[in-house]
Amino acid sequence: MADEHDKRIEQLAMDLAVSYAEIATALRHLPIPIRLPEGLVQPKEAVEGMIRALELIDSEPVPEGVRLDFQVACASWLSTEDLFRLEIVKPRPSRIAGAAICLLTASEAIIQAMEWLVENQE
Repeated sequence: MADEHDKRIEQLAMDLAVSYAEIATALRHLPIPIRLPEGLVQPKEAVEGMIRALELIDSEPVPEGVRLDFQVACASWLSTEDLFRLEIVKPRPSRIAGAAICLLTASEAIIQAMEWLVENQE
């Protein structure tokens, strides 16, 4: 049972990293690029970067719906990261499912934002 839990935690960690990279890529393509830490990023740096992106996104000259997509993506990623850390210290099956839902929400939001960015790139 613990082995299965460890696999699910490892998968969630990988999914978090992929989602972070997707969000970071999209943020770099905004009219006023927002840069998240890159390379081998420590969790604290990733969280701080995502929080900073949430603060900066309101200044972007994009439609409100696009800002909302970015806010949803960043906030959902942060929620996933919180659930991930909590799951490590106090496992609960519903927590991993909740984290997966948060990542799916982040992914859907960033796809919508990227569609706008591609359609409106100069």
